[in-house]
Amino acid sequence: MVIKVGDKVRVRSIQDRGQEEVSALVGKEAVVLARRVVDGSGIGYILEFPDRSRHWFFESELEVVDSGHAKDEPS
Repeated sequence: MVIKVGDKVRVRSIQDRGQEEVSALVGKEAVVLARRVVDGSGIGYILEFPDRSRHWFFESELEVVDSGHAKDEPS
């Protein structure tokens, strides 16, 4: 799965972070604002939700709903 800045993603799971506020975001959609290396090896993404809140997630916690990039349309 390739996630890019501008993509719309859905939070599909949370790796144990113990925050009720973040756990409530499972199933919600957001837009990817930035990509960051976390823990020296993993990839994380900063997301902005419709309420304008921002949270970061690991790539494995997300699924792409809609690519923010133009797609070729059939002729």
